[in-house]
Amino acid sequence: MMAQSALHTNENKLFKAASFVIRLITLPPVMALCAISILHFQLGLFPGSSFSFGLFCLSFLPLLPYPICFMIPSLRYRGRFIQRGMAVVFSVIGYVTGTAYCLLNSLHGMELCIFLSYLLSGAFIALLSFCFHFKCSGHASGMAGPITLLGMQVSPVFFLCYLLLIPVFVSSLQLKRHSKEELVAGALTPTLLLLLLVPILG
Repeated sequence: MMAQSALHTNENKLFKAASFVIRLITLPPVMALCAISILHFQLGLFPGSSFSFGLFCLSFLPLLPYPICFMIPSLRYRGRFIQRGMAVVFSVIGYVTGTAYCLLNSLHGMELCIFLSYLLSGAFIALLSFCFHFKCSGHASGMAGPITLLGMQVSPVFFLCYLLLIPVFVSSLQLKRHSKEELVAGALTPTLLLLLLVPILG
């Protein structure tokens, strides 16, 4: 009986470790980096310096709260709540900055569409989180958006990547980060926005 209990405990630890790894490699800033890079090299979007600026706004800024919270003990001790709040704020700052950059530099096509989809998704998630205490999953949003974008603009084959949402959903539920409703809401938010914005701006 003790051996079975120890085995069950080890299995739980392995499953939790796998869940952390899955969430780490599918972080929204990582997915944004992949999507922007593919769009740049395949379709020529984000020309010149706008490529590095796009990565700065969509990848670097949203990732910045994590090392900040790790390095500052007073923030680290406050746990995931402050980390998630800062991540939402830094992300929205990046999206606003990127949108303004597109408008000021006459990038009024897909580049503007991409930043607007991130901005509106981020604003919606922030509104639900801070005002209604509904933690709409930014992780699911940050995965579904790039997949939808690549499927619409590069190749329908990318729509198969929606299957990657399954391990993300499972890992989030295992770690008790989100409910099923919060995960589904997060995935639907950028998908519906892109279906609206791409025909208009693309």
